[in-house]
Amino acid sequence: MSELRPPVEARWLYRRIFTYGACGANSIAVAAIILRLDDPGALKWLGLALIGANVVLGTLYMAGATVTDWAKLVGAARREMP
Repeated sequence: MSELRPPVEARWLYRRIFTYGACGANSIAVAAIILRLDDPGALKWLGLALIGANVVLGTLYMAGATVTDWAKLVGAARREMP
């Protein structure tokens, strides 16, 4: 019998294409916003959002987490919160 292939989102090639594409688009969008923005408070939140986006992209790329894995992680975090 032939082996079942893992879903496309769990394969390395797909994760690389998605991560590099999303990271490039993210960087271009952030650069465009920074060039037009002069409010320090907004830049602070933009920086924090970029860090969060990079954490998500890094997790997708390195750990191979799928959407269902993220949903389980969020669900477990919600159950732990008071």
